[in-house]
Amino acid sequence: MFNSEPVWFDSHCHFDFACLDGERDKQWALAQRLGVRGLLVPGVQRSQCEQLAAFCHQRPFFYALGLHPYFIAQHQQDDLNWLEQTLQDQLLAQKLVALGETGLDWMLATDAEQREEQWFWFRAQVALAKKYQLPLILHVRGAHDEAASYLRQQQFTHGGMVHAFSGSEQQGRAWYKLGFRLGIGGAMSHSRAHKLRRTVASLPLDCWLLETDSPDMKPAFWAGEHNSPACIPVLAALLASLHKLSLPALALQQQQNLLHSFPRMAQTRDKAE
Repeated sequence: MFNSEPVWFDSHCHFDFACLDGERDKQWALAQRLGVRGLLVPGVQRSQCEQLAAFCHQRPFFYALGLHPYFIAQHQQDDLNWLEQTLQDQLLAQKLVALGETGLDWMLATDAEQREEQWFWFRAQVALAKKYQLPLILHVRGAHDEAASYLRQQQFTHGGMVHAFSGSEQQGRAWYKLGFRLGIGGAMSHSRAHKLRRTVASLPLDCWLLETDSPDMKPAFWAGEHNSPACIPVLAALLASLHKLSLPALALQQQQNLLHSFPRMAQTRDKAE
């Protein structure tokens, strides 16, 4: 899967979502023809996480387990006990590579009480990631400074990725200094995304991981009803053009970024073929 040949990987793809049931096989066949060789499926809520090991089995897919702030109304206190027990049970699993998707989203929190509720779930999951030495997959909107500051306070050293990064260059550098890479995808393809493209170009390639967030966050060039990992090669071409780099060189850099961000992938790459 990870070898000397230039290949692509979707570092954040909700490929298990039910809306893709009728088109998943077709999407994946197209993605493979275009050079995509694997993807990482994040967890968002307990019922979905419970299916991820089976979903990724015998496919070149990896997964993470986590409780997303978007689904906070569905989370129950016991879900944290379940999450820790499942992490313990699946730590030896070849495909479990991170904790997440978790984070802080101030666009969803309209008052102090809702923010504190998000903090509760975020703090608890950071503690679990630290305890089990797992990278984090973070969803952060409007709270980059707060989330990064908390991880610094906690002396979190296992890194991970900040999915769908839309912060400033300064915030991106702060995340990178903390050991995190930044997810970038369809958002940079839209005509009005001038600021984001400037940020992408100003930060080193070592900062970035290509992602689709399929089935969401469709790029400007994609006509399908749902976003697809098949978009990764086109997004790669855009990223390469912003950095004036060849596609083979970018593919190699992306593989290095991925394995540095999620070391457990490197341990299982041969078995994941």
